[in-house]
Amino acid sequence: MKKVISDYHINTQLLDMINESEKYLILISPYITLWGHLEEGLFSSIERGVDVKLYFRSDKEEEYLYTLEPLKKMGVKLFHIDNLHTKLYLSEKKGIMSSMNLVDYSTKNSKEMGLVSDDEDMLKMFKKYSKELISKSIKSKKSFLRKGVDLVEDVIVMKDDIKQLIKDEGVCIRCLEGIPFNPNKPYCRKHFISWNKYKNDNYTENYCHNCRVEWKTSIRKPICKDCFKEMVV
Repeated sequence: MKKVISDYHINTQLLDMINESEKYLILISPYITLWGHLEEGLFSSIERGVDVKLYFRSDKEEEYLYTLEPLKKMGVKLFHIDNLHTKLYLSEKKGIMSSMNLVDYSTKNSKEMGLVSDDEDMLKMFKKYSKELISKSIKSKKSFLRKGVDLVEDVIVMKDDIKQLIKDEGVCIRCLEGIPFNPNKPYCRKHFISWNKYKNDNYTENYCHNCRVEWKTSIRKPICKDCFKEMVV
């Protein structure tokens, strides 16, 4: 099968490929923004024992501090490549070469085109090209990622200092219900029960626990970037 696909069909094929993978996933994209279905698919793949590797632009590593840390925690192996522009997504079953980055906005709004194939010869060509590209990659530094994790963990632990910086009231990061501000408990009762069924610390939620702004948060990182900066200054 060789098929030209466009727009939201690319996202559908990509998620299907991730969910159907059994041995490995190679995701090559200059730009990355996580969204719910992508996170869930990658997490499920890791739990199935799939070897997941993600490649991105070297000059984006620092900018992607908030994106990379949950991927690293999941078990995704992260690498960066200088001057990367290729968008190529591979499993042992299927390959997709596309104009679409791993960015939530692109999956919903951009006009994109790609080629999806499970043809054996085409997959060999995709894999050969990916190996040539990957040979130029550098493994993402653990120390850099650990620094970001430590900052977040320090904020959570320093409750007394936080209370001096922020108001006492917070909101549920899923539904905006008013609750006491506590980075360790950023859910209302209803949605904590829902979260507790799977206990995925990296599951993407909707709002900042402190300022109510729409933001991709999680139980590990319940505050937005601006509030985070205020806390650590």
